[in-house]
Amino acid sequence: MTSFTGITAVANATDNMAMFKQAMRDVATHPEWMSSRQIERQRWNPYSMEGGSTCAIAGENFAIVASDTRMTQNDINILTRDAEKIHVLNDSIVLTTSGFYGDVIQLKKVLQSRLHKYRFDYRADMSVDLCAELLARNLYYRRFFPYYTGAILAGIDENGKGAVFSYDPIGCIERIAYSASGAAEPMIIPFLDCQIGHVTLSEGYERPELTLERAISLMKDSFRGAAEREISTGDKIHLVIAEAGKPVVQKFLPLRED
Repeated sequence: MTSFTGITAVANATDNMAMFKQAMRDVATHPEWMSSRQIERQRWNPYSMEGGSTCAIAGENFAIVASDTRMTQNDINILTRDAEKIHVLNDSIVLTTSGFYGDVIQLKKVLQSRLHKYRFDYRADMSVDLCAELLARNLYYRRFFPYYTGAILAGIDENGKGAVFSYDPIGCIERIAYSASGAAEPMIIPFLDCQIGHVTLSEGYERPELTLERAISLMKDSFRGAAEREISTGDKIHLVIAEAGKPVVQKFLPLRED
């Protein structure tokens, strides 16, 4: 009886090994990544994209920041038509953000607390250059679980010049003449490349000067064009103008609401 049991165990082990080898041959011959079958897995995503678009333009002695006020869910449901995406931090610094609105609010609170501490310690407002570096470091600290935002910092620097700083979600920083973020960025940037960067203008042609009035007009045109083609951009244009030696001015302009 004992020998019969031993023989059965050996036979089972042999069968199991044969099945295992056959399974390995099947996997090697037909790997999962070559299958046309779609594998669906349920995964939790801590982020959501509430749409919207922002833009900033720097001039000789001014900086203009604009955004729409629509916040959507899955590009279909309109959650609110009065979302705040531009935050005036002091008389020379303006922050504008798009993306996950929870991170937008958190990032604004972090910068406001840091600027308040700086004002308390040094009895002066932080400059836009220092705030740009501060924002880059705060974004980099969260690089393993980043703020899901497209941040743009604009304002007037210590020399009275307009400044625009563009960021990626992990803090890479670049000072440029204009920038955009959000859903309508692929439409706004080519327009500004043509009108401000003059990348399509041939050599020898006169390049028009970027005055405050022209910059405001370009900002209006870029958002009105984007609202015609991008579903999550609309309702109103929130326009913020920072000029050297003058208080910050805020305006709201109508945009299509459908």
